[in-house]
Amino acid sequence: MKQVIIIGIITLLAIPRIFAQGVLEEQKKTLFSDERTIGININSNGIGANYRYARYIDARNRWHYDFDLDYVKHPKEYKSIIAFEYYTRRFVFGKENFFWETKGYIGRHHELYRKHDKSSISVKLFYSGGLSLGFQKPIYYDILYYNSFGEVIDSEIKTFDPSIHLYNYGGTASFTKGLNEIKVIPGLAVKAGFNFEYSEKEPLVHALEAGIEFTVYPRDIEIMATEESNFFFFKMYLGYRFGNVVDISDVAKAKSRKERRNELRDAKQQSPSRQFRIF
Repeated sequence: MKQVIIIGIITLLAIPRIFAQGVLEEQKKTLFSDERTIGININSNGIGANYRYARYIDARNRWHYDFDLDYVKHPKEYKSIIAFEYYTRRFVFGKENFFWETKGYIGRHHELYRKHDKSSISVKLFYSGGLSLGFQKPIYYDILYYNSFGEVIDSEIKTFDPSIHLYNYGGTASFTKGLNEIKVIPGLAVKAGFNFEYSEKEPLVHALEAGIEFTVYPRDIEIMATEESNFFFFKMYLGYRFGNVVDISDVAKAKSRKERRNELRDAKQQSPSRQFRIF
C-alpha cells in the first residue's frame, strides 16, 4: 500500500507538466470566496472521508476547518478463509478490536501556483493540527466445537483467544455485539500536504490531494492480539475532493438562496468532462 501511495504522489507532482500545453482561456474569478468540499481518501493504514470549510483571508490564503472520519487497520492484517460444507467465512485471524478515528482540525492553506486559465491547475500547500477521538470496539467471534467426525456439536460467542485453533473460528459474530463496550481514547493529530485543483468552472471544485498525518494517543491502541500495539500512528494518503466555491461578496449576499442554487446547477451542466492528454 505504501508503495502505491508514493507512486501516486509522484504522479500528482507530474500533473502540472502534463497539462502545461494548451490554449489560454481565461475564466471569471470570484475575488472574495470561501470553499466547501468533501474528500474521499485512500490511506496507507485504511480508508477515510473528510469535510472541509475554507475561509477567505486574502487572494492566496485561507483558514480551513476539517472534520475527518477514518477506519484504521493494523499493517499486519491478513484475512483467513475458513471453508465449510456450503459456504466460506473470511476474517482477520488475531484481530482483537476495530478502531476508528474522528478528528477536528484547524489549519491554513496557501496557494503556490494560481490558475491562469480554465485548463490549468492550482497547487496549494496546507497544514493543520487538532484533536482526535479514537473508538476501540472489541470483535466477537463464533467459536465452533467439533466431534471426531468433524461435525459441529456446539458453539459459543467470545472475543479472540490465541489458545483456540484457527479452524475453531467460524468467523466474526454480529457487528452489534460489543457496541456497549466501545472505549473512547482522546489524542492529538497534525497533517500537511498538497492540493491540486483542476476544475474548469469556478463555482465547482474538483481536486486531488496528497498528504501525511501523525496521530498520538496517551496509551497503546490494541488492534491485533498477535502483534505489537502502538500509541503513535503515521499515514500517507491520496484523496479526491469535490464541492463548490462560496461567494462571500456583498453582491452574492444580496442574492436569494434560489438564485445561488440555480447558478451552481447551471455551472454543473455547462462543465465539460476533462480529457486528459499528454501530447
